[in-house]
Amino acid sequence: MEKKYEDEIAKNQKLENENKQLKESLKEKSIKEEELNKYKAENDKLKADLFKANKIITGLEQSNKDSNELKILREENTNLKYQLNLKDNEIINLKNMIQNNNLFRPKYDINDIMVINFVSTDIHYGIKCLPNDIFAEVEEKLYKKFDDLRDTNNMFIVNARPILRFKKLSENNIKDGDLIQLFKLE
Repeated sequence: MEKKYEDEIAKNQKLENENKQLKESLKEKSIKEEELNKYKAENDKLKADLFKANKIITGLEQSNKDSNELKILREENTNLKYQLNLKDNEIINLKNMIQNNNLFRPKYDINDIMVINFVSTDIHYGIKCLPNDIFAEVEEKLYKKFDDLRDTNNMFIVNARPILRFKKLSENNIKDGDLIQLFKLE
């Protein structure tokens, strides 16, 4: 009986040790579960904070975009105001010129105008021009009046001298009232 009693005590001791180990294991598991729950709660809080931060960033990006658009619109507005001021100044200057009659003042003096006469067997025609006109321009005025002359090879002579087409009338020594002889070359 004593042996049975000692066996029971040993068994009881063994069960108490197992019970103690299970309680410690359960305690550790409970601590780990508490830590896990704590980490889950912290993770959920961080997710919520991240969501709020993303919302703020999106708002700031939109605000920055709006700010850039506002800056572009302000620059455009400033540019348009500047152009408007230029136009206003131009209008004021033109009004002043009209009042001072500067706008309609001729760019040349009436005494500068000259007439040169073209003479050939077919035509006798005078053209108004200025001493600074290139002879080829005056020749073009003649061709506008007598279009059939374009189809011929023409030579022009003044005071027994040939005329250089791409020089000014004054450089060709052509004066008011001079007769320009036209010869059709075959």
